[in-house]
Amino acid sequence: MNTFFDHGKPVPGFHEKYFVDQHGQIFRPMKNGCILPVHTRIDRAGYNTVRLFKEGRTHTKFVHRLVAEAYLPNPEKKCCVNHLNGAKTDNRVENLEWVNRSENIQHAYNTGLLSAPGKRKVEDQCSGRQFSSIKEAADYYHIPYSTCKNYLSGRYPNPTCLSYS
Repeated sequence: MNTFFDHGKPVPGFHEKYFVDQHGQIFRPMKNGCILPVHTRIDRAGYNTVRLFKEGRTHTKFVHRLVAEAYLPNPEKKCCVNHLNGAKTDNRVENLEWVNRSENIQHAYNTGLLSAPGKRKVEDQCSGRQFSSIKEAADYYHIPYSTCKNYLSGRYPNPTCLSYS
C-alpha cells in the first residue's frame, strides 16, 4: 500500500505526530488512516508558519525550517535556513540550504533583498534632487549623518524635505 508516509518524513521532535513532505506541506495522520493537512499561516515577516501541538502546548514553527531539519543534512551545525531564490514562501527542499547568520545576510545583499546599510536612496521632495545614500544627502545639506538618518527613519520629526525614494 502506497501512502503519504512513504514520501514524507516525521517532523523532528514531534514523535511522528506530524509529517512534512519535500514541498513544505505538513500533515497529521489520523487513527482511522486518513491524512489531514495542517493549516499554515504567513507571519508578519512573510514566512509560512504552522502551529503544532505537543504535550498540551502549542509550538509555532517555520515551515522552511521543518523541511530543512527533515531533509537537509547539517554537518556543520549551521543555525539558519536560507531560501535560495529569496521567496520566503517557497519551501521546497531544493530551494533551501543551511547557512550561518553571516552567509544569510550576505545572500540577502547579493540578491537585492537587503540594501547595504546607509545605501538607501534619498530624495529631496521639495527640489526633486536624488541622493544615492543618507550620507550623501547629509553631507550636501550639512546635517550630521545620525540626525539625517533619524529624520528619515521617523525617530525625530523631519523638518527637511528628505525622504527615502
